[in-house]
Amino acid sequence: MKHLKVLFIGIALIGAVHASAQTNYKIGVNVGLNYPDLRGHEYAKYQNYKVGQLFGVTLDYILQEQLSVKASVNYEQKLKKFRIIYFDYDAEESGKEDFKKIYSYINVPILLKYKFGSSPFFANAGPFLNYLLSSKTKPEYHQDTNGTITAQKDLDFGFSIGFGASIALNDKHDLTLEIRDDFGVIDTGDVPKHVGGSAKTNTLKLILGYNLGL
Repeated sequence: MKHLKVLFIGIALIGAVHASAQTNYKIGVNVGLNYPDLRGHEYAKYQNYKVGQLFGVTLDYILQEQLSVKASVNYEQKLKKFRIIYFDYDAEESGKEDFKKIYSYINVPILLKYKFGSSPFFANAGPFLNYLLSSKTKPEYHQDTNGTITAQKDLDFGFSIGFGASIALNDKHDLTLEIRDDFGVIDTGDVPKHVGGSAKTNTLKLILGYNLGL
């Protein structure tokens, strides 16, 4: 799939690092769930977002025993559902139809990770960048919004903060479980013009990772 090319590039870069890596690197994969939300205008809270998914590759560079920089390249889907109610010429309800809109993103967080002493717990924080690959509606639905809705932007930028725990499997392998919040700070558009305001994202994530020390 074309929208996975960036992930393949990420895997290739990690493979290149593997070829010349020292023991202060870790590579890994992660999968997870996301729950998006919007803020910034008066109707934002009524958006009917559902649980979506993500997966990707990670690279950890260990600065000190308890401090590292973690970068990821993830493919992420966000899901929104909506319903259209149809009326006849007598203003009587004649039917209804449910739709879902799927947003596909490449998500790139670069986080500073701190491990709390000898405990398995850690916290991380840093910026993220989202690039919108596509947005599509199922079943297909055409709506003429020309001039009534602000343009949806391809880029989303903000800051992430997360907390989690690591489970060592052996000297080199470990699992991580993390709760992370991506807090967008720029307007991503797609707002009815008569409403005004902006659309800023906020996405809660549950992420499971598998990591290999090099």
